[in-house]
Order: sequence, then structure tokens, then C-alpha cells
Amino acid sequence: MTESKAEKTKKNLLDYAKAEFTRHGFAEANMRTIAHKAGLTTGAIYRYFPDKNALFSALVGPAAEEIKQHFDALARHQLTMLENNNRIEDFVASSEGMLAVVDFIYSRYEAFDLLINRSAGSSWEHYIDSLIESDLASTQAYFAKMVDMKLLAHRPEPRYLALLVKQSFKQVLEIVTSHMRREEALDYMKLLIPFLYAGWRTVLEGN
Repeated sequence: MTESKAEKTKKNLLDYAKAEFTRHGFAEANMRTIAHKAGLTTGAIYRYFPDKNALFSALVGPAAEEIKQHFDALARHQLTMLENNNRIEDFVASSEGMLAVVDFIYSRYEAFDLLINRSAGSSWEHYIDSLIESDLASTQAYFAKMVDMKLLAHRPEPRYLALLVKQSFKQVLEIVTSHMRREEALDYMKLLIPFLYAGWRTVLEGN
């Protein structure tokens, strides 16, 4: 099926918007510049997107939703592994899950670069914070289950746990904030995953 003129115009517009947001970030990106490069008037853009934030959302929204689903699925799987007392398999599954996240990020790298490095001023500015909050809730559920299973005497102080989760997340997302090549990211993750696992294991065994 051939694209309609409107579909081609929208695709062209998104391509130029991506370049503008990548170069200047959301806050400094100029709708007039995007329109000019796309061969449109500024007013014509608003027939496709009501504002700059909507245009930015069209570029990052799908990838943002998918990565959240990846992390949620990984958290559910870890809890299932715990319930089945598969601690070693839990580590293997977590490692494979994190490497799958890396593969996913690099399959949509431009979108994640915008989302993580260039979203200040947009409605996506605190998206990573929302992922961290979701992961914190999953981690708290994991610790609660360990207490229920008599594998842990008590849960760590919530505010300390929040700091650990936040730092762990930042270490993973460093692959994007540092603009690592895919090969570099995989090498880094092969070091980071056992490092994080050892740290969390120490926390668990020390309680």
C-alpha cells in the first residue's frame, strides 16, 4: 500500500523534528526551523501535532512505553523465580533480561537519546524518575516476599532502598547518557550485571 501525501508529509516532519531535537534538545528546538526544513509553514505543523510537546511525544512515546513493559516483565519474572526458590536461575534470567533491554535500547537508540538526554522542558522530562519509582515498588515487593518466605529478617530502610535503586538505574542508563556504542554497552553490562548482583546479594545476606 502506497503512502498518502499526508502520511509522507508527517513522516518527513518527524525526521526533521528528530534532527532538530537531537541537535538542540526539546527546550531549544525551534518549530519554525522544523517547518522550514520540512517545506511547511509553522501553522501547517499544527495540523499534524497540536504543539511541540506532542511532536516530541510522537518520537519518544512508543519506545518509552515498550521499555517500561520490558522492565515490568523482568520484575514479574524475578518475583516468580523467588517464589520458586530459583535464586541461581533468577540471576541468569536477570542477566539475560538486562541484556535484552540493552538490545532493545540500541534498536531504538535515537528515541532513547532524546528521551534520556534531551527531554528537559517536555512532559517526558521526569520519565526516568517514573521508571525508578516503578522499579522501587517492584524491589519493595521482592523484599516483602523474602520476609514472608523467612529468607530475610527485615526490609531495609525505604529511603536507603530508594537511593540504591536510583543509583542502579543510573548505572544501567549510563550506556545512553555516555553515548556508548552498542559493543561498548554490552562489554560494560557484562561487568555491571555481576557487580550489581553482588551488591544486592550482600544487602540481602546482611539482613
